Amino acid sequence: MSTKTKYPEIADIQQYREQVIKEINDTENKTQYIEKNADAIYALGLTMYSSVFSLDSAIFNGFSLSELDERISLHPEQMRVLEKIGQNKGLIFSAPTSFGKTFVIFEYIARVQPKNVVLVVPTLALIDEYKRKIINQYKDIFKQYKVYLSIDGDKEYNLEQYNLFLVTHDRVINENIHEIIRDIDFLVIDEVYKLQKDDKDDRVLILNLAYYNLVSISKKYVLLAPFIKGVNNLDKLEDEPHFYGTNYSPVVNEVIEIPVLDDKDRISKAKSVLKGLEGNTLVYFPTVTELNKYIDEIEDDGDKVLNTNPILSEFVTWAKNEIHEQWSVLKAMENGYLVHHGQLPLGIRMLELDLFNDSNERFYYRMLCTATLLEGVNTTAKNIIITKPARGSGNEFDAFDFYNLVGRTGRLFQHYLGKAYYIKGPEDRNYVKGDALKSIEFELTTESIDIDINNGNYTKHQNFIDFLNILHIDYDTYKEEIGSKCRFLTVLKLYSKYCSNKKSLFAELDKQSKNDAISKLEMIRELYKIVNDKLYKIKLQTFLINKLTYKTIPRLNIRTVVNDTMKSYGHEDINYVIKSAISLKNSYIEFDFYKRIQVILFFMKCEKVEQRLIDVVNEKLMRNIELLYYINSPSKKC
Repeated sequence: MSTKTKYPEIADIQQYREQVIKEINDTENKTQYIEKNADAIYALGLTMYSSVFSLDSAIFNGFSLSELDERISLHPEQMRVLEKIGQNKGLIFSAPTSFGKTFVIFEYIARVQPKNVVLVVPTLALIDEYKRKIINQYKDIFKQYKVYLSIDGDKEYNLEQYNLFLVTHDRVINENIHEIIRDIDFLVIDEVYKLQKDDKDDRVLILNLAYYNLVSISKKYVLLAPFIKGVNNLDKLEDEPHFYGTNYSPVVNEVIEIPVLDDKDRISKAKSVLKGLEGNTLVYFPTVTELNKYIDEIEDDGDKVLNTNPILSEFVTWAKNEIHEQWSVLKAMENGYLVHHGQLPLGIRMLELDLFNDSNERFYYRMLCTATLLEGVNTTAKNIIITKPARGSGNEFDAFDFYNLVGRTGRLFQHYLGKAYYIKGPEDRNYVKGDALKSIEFELTTESIDIDINNGNYTKHQNFIDFLNILHIDYDTYKEEIGSKCRFLTVLKLYSKYCSNKKSLFAELDKQSKNDAISKLEMIRELYKIVNDKLYKIKLQTFLINKLTYKTIPRLNIRTVVNDTMKSYGHEDINYVIKSAISLKNSYIEFDFYKRIQVILFFMKCEKVEQRLIDVVNEKLMRNIELLYYINSPSKKC
């Protein structure tokens, strides 16, 4: 029978906490206010504020002193979570962004010292943050751990020593980690709402399968998320995890609506609001295109800002040579704006975040960003301006996304009150915080053909059996060659498009097999028609892919690729070309493009297509991708 774990209703006590925090924020003499109200503040569980001003608080803080950092005492809810982790093999834990979930995890590691630890996080930026700000900062605590920031399938790891593996969701998807690390003492998966079923996302399926495999070899595990009020059908899992949710927050996030009558007024209103704000401020845009348009309209102040910082001057010199001198990010930085979105190379995003979070940095207190900031990125923002409540074009925020973004403001002992300025158009929603708490369901626990296929329960799906017969293969072959790459629905779409386009594909491969001097560009275009759902600007996109897969070591830099592209596509906006080149290089070629072509090659093999045609794709394209994109991690090709 289906079960649903209930999240407690928002209690009045959190409303009282928020009222007190606001009063602390608004009071000129904060010490005097806290000293006067110390007992009441302690009673609300705000022990980080009452501190030594209350005897009860002083005693509690003594008992809850951190093993990780003796200058810090955990608050009551953090202590409760530590207790929950100790009591349960599996724990799903949900709390607001400002709770300090990450600190609790590292506190548990510091106290218990589990031998083999695997932390799965959404972004490489978070891996870098954990490594630098926690592991390095508390190096005496973690000195016995050998820390790995990637996993190599060809390497043997000594699981008898203390190991700490920091990996992203993408790496979990693309590596059979459970086969490499066969014994996990403590597993943590952050942003666990990504396990929620999404028929349009192949990676969600693979992440669910990876979760299942990792949990099965873990002695203890914790799944983290904000704003989850329950997980449906947990009883379908072999070891049902305990769910614990809290609305406890030591800071307040306030939403201020700024109405506009016309969508065209959003940016001008955002600029007006920004001028009146003090402190670190994020400006959110739904798309990179809209963010770049904002940059285009910035009045150029010259190089005044960059000339004050030698590190930035060095970065600009590098970026002009490697990316492009007309890159929008450079114009933004020259005028005191930082930029953060998923199409930027990781190193640049890390540099931008470091500048934004640097308390000594006086120029860079404004950061333009997109939904990448929802991926668990930690900032010192006091304010955020939401120009439009959407992710991408037409994908309106639900309350979960909205308050997840709002929660990026406020920071304990720095910004007691974080403010979100919501530029609200006439068609925009009214958001209620209570609606942000949603129940989710893991794909692993739903009725899913893909889960059935991967777990061996495929016989009840006649359409799958029919497809095996069409390919003249058995189940084990399908699972080995395709099952870990794409959803079955995706495979059917690929097969349909393959059948429709194979005549022209084979004709092009035949040409290329007979003349090695022919460019691979037309072959890439034929393959792109099959493997890509959207064919918008197909000639430009495939031209870029062709350039980005030239067999040169090192790879052609973005500047060279962009300049070569602009010679043939001079009518295109240069920042669009730069953005597309970076996006293709950073993720698409390595993940979706490569894996889907693997599936197409498998179809060709099943049809007994001439080997010389298959060899053309492998030798002129796939080998290049492996050489350029997988050179440091052969196992990623699986």
